Amino acid sequence: MANASVTGGAARSASPPAQGLFTRQSSGLVRELGIPAATAISLASVAVVNTFINFNAGLTAFNQVDMTVSLLVAAAIWLVAMFAYKYLLEAIPRAGGEYVYLSRIISPAVGAMAGIGIAIAFTYILAANANFTATYFPFLLTALGAAFNSSTISNAAGNVTDHTAVAIISVGMLLVVGACSFFSLRRVAQIILALVVVQLVAFLVLGWLLVTHSHQDFMNAFGAFSGKSTAFNDVIALATKDSVPLGVSFATSLLVVPFMVLNYNGVLYSYYVGGELKRPGRTYIWASVISIALLVVVWTGVWLLMLNTVGLDFMQSQAKVGANDAAGYAAITSLQSSAGGLGYGLVLSGDPISKIFIGIAVPSAELAVDLAFVAVVTRVLFALAFDRLLPISLAKISERNAVPTNGIIVALAGGIVFAILASYLNLANIVANLALFVALIIVAGSVSALALPFRRPDLLLKPGHPDVFGAFTFSSVATLVLVLGAGPVIYLIARQLRLSRSSIDLRLAMRELPPE
Repeated sequence: MANASVTGGAARSASPPAQGLFTRQSSGLVRELGIPAATAISLASVAVVNTFINFNAGLTAFNQVDMTVSLLVAAAIWLVAMFAYKYLLEAIPRAGGEYVYLSRIISPAVGAMAGIGIAIAFTYILAANANFTATYFPFLLTALGAAFNSSTISNAAGNVTDHTAVAIISVGMLLVVGACSFFSLRRVAQIILALVVVQLVAFLVLGWLLVTHSHQDFMNAFGAFSGKSTAFNDVIALATKDSVPLGVSFATSLLVVPFMVLNYNGVLYSYYVGGELKRPGRTYIWASVISIALLVVVWTGVWLLMLNTVGLDFMQSQAKVGANDAAGYAAITSLQSSAGGLGYGLVLSGDPISKIFIGIAVPSAELAVDLAFVAVVTRVLFALAFDRLLPISLAKISERNAVPTNGIIVALAGGIVFAILASYLNLANIVANLALFVALIIVAGSVSALALPFRRPDLLLKPGHPDVFGAFTFSSVATLVLVLGAGPVIYLIARQLRLSRSSIDLRLAMRELPPE
């Protein structure tokens, strides 16, 4: 009996460990991203210089607003959110973001809803960023024409504004993004970091120009750029004629806080690649703190400098009349109003180097953000596919570069389709509630963090490791409902298929963490 017992015990100890419901114990992703790489992904996801576009949008959408208070309050809100995501990432250090958090903590159906929705929304954002590049291509050509004193380049700015040109530029950018995305994520992060540095240099250049020029200097420079010495006062006079309220309302500045919260959207997004972070909790927290602190310094600092050198009345006037009285504004100046601070820098610049950096700032930002979003959306697709909610081929990892090759192809194909559609069609009504969806993503993370100790205390006791809304039209609400509803439908279909084909219940499978 004793011999039989020993033999049986040896046999049991020699047998392979339980495999669980997953078919493999390694995802194929590699934990190789340190703090610099994670910081690059966070800053790129924000698109650092896009704040100038958002400043202009805020000045256009709100009356008598000053961004100073809202910038600081919004940063504090993201700082709080950072700890919630650190908490989640330490418990579930895997790729997939809110999808994997919700599916493991709240419900597989809710997780599927978030995962499918995020994949669709972020694929559209890829296209939107490419379209931004095309929209600001005339500004790039104007800046380069001024830098090289070339009327040919400057005049070309007027030839790249039609639908076909926008489509070609957008698709071309996405193809460049695609070519870069097939490198390892560590190499992609290095490319992103270089593009972020270009944006920060553009900020420094603008800051230097604002510091070294007075308000009168800007008035004179704007007049010279516009070919009319009274151009500065003419813009303000046009705003007065159009009954644009100028000045500062503290109440309105508080109302703009939600808009500025969205301005920081993306600053925490390194958690989406949680399966590739070295020492996930530590790496994530440092990357997020560095990103938030850097943005507070450069954004608030440049805003205060613009208030001093350019003047709030002019910025408010330019934003309002540029958007609502385009013909009247164009009669005064050719400076693209939506360029905001970058436009002010171009006006003040007296040397070709600063003009070049100001001109390439937006294309650098959009290229960086699309590289980051390809990494983000493909990890969501990867997580969905690994759980068999999408074809398993999307979870296939390249042995050479450790990236989900098929996921990258699908994400880019979807982005190109959206980019072409957006170039020729007005998708504003369909995606009007995209900002609301982004807000729901943040809420999803908060709910997951709140529910974690109650729903999955085992993940805490035994951790799994040794971002202003659009109009509420029928089409925008219907699209939001369809996107959110697609997840549970796909989950239920996938669950039934898995039950009928292999007797595996996805609800039980999602009790486990995805493999490393």
